[in-house]
Amino acid sequence: MKNNLLVYILLCLLNLSWANARNKQQEAEALIKKSVEALYNNPKQASYYAAKVIELFPEERLNDQKAEAMFYYSQAEKLLGNFDVSIKNLYDALEYATPANKELNGQIYALIGALYCKLTDYNKAIEMNEKAISIFKSIGDSISIALCYNDRGIIHYSMNEFNTAEQFLKQALIINRSQKNLRGISANLNNLCLYEGDFNEKLSLINEAIIINKNLNSQWSLGENYNNMGKQYFYAKQYNNALMALQRAYEVASSISAKELICDNYEYLSWVYDALGDHKNAYKCLMQLYTLSKELQSGSKLRIVEQEISHKQYQNQQRKAELREQAYEIELLKRNLFVLVIIFISLIVLSIFLYQWYKRKKNMQLMVTRYNLEQSEHELAELKVRQQELELKSVQSALYNSRQEATSFAVFLHSRNELLEKIREMIKQGYKMDQQALIPHLKKVNAFISQYQNGDKTNSTLLMNVEEKNQEFLQRLSERHPNLTQGEKYLATLLRVNLSTKEISMLTGNVPKTINMNRYRLRKSLNLSSEDDLTDYLQNI
Repeated sequence: MKNNLLVYILLCLLNLSWANARNKQQEAEALIKKSVEALYNNPKQASYYAAKVIELFPEERLNDQKAEAMFYYSQAEKLLGNFDVSIKNLYDALEYATPANKELNGQIYALIGALYCKLTDYNKAIEMNEKAISIFKSIGDSISIALCYNDRGIIHYSMNEFNTAEQFLKQALIINRSQKNLRGISANLNNLCLYEGDFNEKLSLINEAIIINKNLNSQWSLGENYNNMGKQYFYAKQYNNALMALQRAYEVASSISAKELICDNYEYLSWVYDALGDHKNAYKCLMQLYTLSKELQSGSKLRIVEQEISHKQYQNQQRKAELREQAYEIELLKRNLFVLVIIFISLIVLSIFLYQWYKRKKNMQLMVTRYNLEQSEHELAELKVRQQELELKSVQSALYNSRQEATSFAVFLHSRNELLEKIREMIKQGYKMDQQALIPHLKKVNAFISQYQNGDKTNSTLLMNVEEKNQEFLQRLSERHPNLTQGEKYLATLLRVNLSTKEISMLTGNVPKTINMNRYRLRKSLNLSSEDDLTDYLQNI
């Protein structure tokens, strides 16, 4: 009976514990839902609900509900302008979120990226944004990808990279329209109006965003919409309309204590008043902007300092005894390590310097050597060109002399043939004469022959010169083609000096047709095809 009572009591305690845990989860879900609903309408109330959820789970262990509550708490504080509190809670939320809950981890990284953008650490902002995009792509969450593209557009806008910003914002808008995500659409439309552009197009976009946010009762977003509407009216130089829009934005932002929106409102108002020449009001707005910005910044710094002091006190309480015992050793080690590091760095710097100096010296020597080599090669090339030019001139001169000699030789042969023909005619005439007339006629023939003998000495020198030059050619020709006849060799010597058929006909006294037949026989004896040039072949021997 006693044992049964103990079991019953244990069961009751377990049921109570389970019921309590269940009630805590249900309460947390309800509070998180309220926080989400109030987020853009009343960020303060949203922050309160999220803080209540965090208080429900004081234990230090993985808890997605606590991490989710911390995420919405951070988002509410961001809207209120408390960036330091927001980013601190987001890093804590990463510690509580389970790795399996990729959607929540991605949302936390995305919001951290947006906060780093507000703190002007754009490299860190892009890094966190990329992490979030990678997570959402792995789970196929299009709406969250669009949210990241929207945040990325704001990052590039803050960096004055307006074209890149517009590309990301338009990508986000396309995705949100396809998913019919009204809150995402309104955010994209609003952010597309952050910078100057086509006024009518921008005004149309901001009006569409205002209609959506009115239907969603999103007061924070409405305040941002009216701020950007005033900004676009300022760009269009419609200053009265700009003042009206900014006044409406101020009323909405003040009603929900959105300090960030109020700061933007003061800044835009100062632009408009300055453009209107109302420098007094412009200065007043700038002073209000300065005061509120200083309040935000000083509050932020104070919270960071308080957190650091609290953390340090906690650590100091644990390590106080160890630090007292090891203080001297640590300081000594630090000093020695510092000296060693300085020496090591100095040696590295010196080594790098010496290496660079040696390398530069070697490179200079190599460049000088290469330059001298190139100069030598250039001079050698010039000498070769000159030598080739001289050789070419020599060959051309020899060719010209050969042609002159061949021409002279041809003229000589032609005149010799004419002489022989004349003598033959005179002898024929002597056949018909009687004894008395024949003797004077023979004397006349003898005188005619004596007359031409004087010119024969010059022609003999020419013939000897031609014969000397042809001797080597005939020797090489005979070595290659030993079966050639004397007539074929003679014709080859005439063709070698590039004499035409007509010129050879004049020299030999044969008709051109006979010369062509002899050329054909010579080509056949040399084993040349019809495509081979006979003269080129002979000149190349």
